[in-house]
Amino acid sequence: MKGKSHTAILKAMGYRNPTPANIKRLENVLASKHLGLEGGGFDLKYSSAEFLLALSKVAGLKGQEARQRISHLEHPLSEEWHAYKPYLWVDTNFKRTTQPIFALAACESFRHLFFPKGFWRLPLEQQLAKAGEKIREHMLETTGTLGVWGKIESYWFIPAPGHAYVLSTEGDLIGEKHFATCKQQLAVD
Repeated sequence: MKGKSHTAILKAMGYRNPTPANIKRLENVLASKHLGLEGGGFDLKYSSAEFLLALSKVAGLKGQEARQRISHLEHPLSEEWHAYKPYLWVDTNFKRTTQPIFALAACESFRHLFFPKGFWRLPLEQQLAKAGEKIREHMLETTGTLGVWGKIESYWFIPAPGHAYVLSTEGDLIGEKHFATCKQQLAVD
């Protein structure tokens, strides 16, 4: 593919008149560590995997070999996608009085603090240490108050559904909780 323009590559992949969006997608795929499979790219012609398969064909790879390589790239991405992602929940012992429900719903996201991709792979001890760091940063940013929710009392580090480690506002472990989780189900008669 050396020496071929992006437009020529896209035409060889089956795009009649490549658009700037098609060219940008190709550039992103070529620059990506996972060749665009992590981004969920899509256009009217190809999904991410189909785009990569068409690109592989232009590069001279045989179909079976290309599919195996794509599958090898997709496995860790699939694992990341399906893994439970630990997070921190900010506990303020909030009791609703006159606050409108829509305002609380709009502010609910402020009570959840998330970690970077791959965090779930760390040993629990490291996760708890990083959770403590994040808590200390959050306390500095918020000065210990979370808007409509009020004064921050503690944080719950939730590494798995129904299980939490309670951490102080200094990031120290102070307890453990088990709680019921809601599972929504959709059924069609």
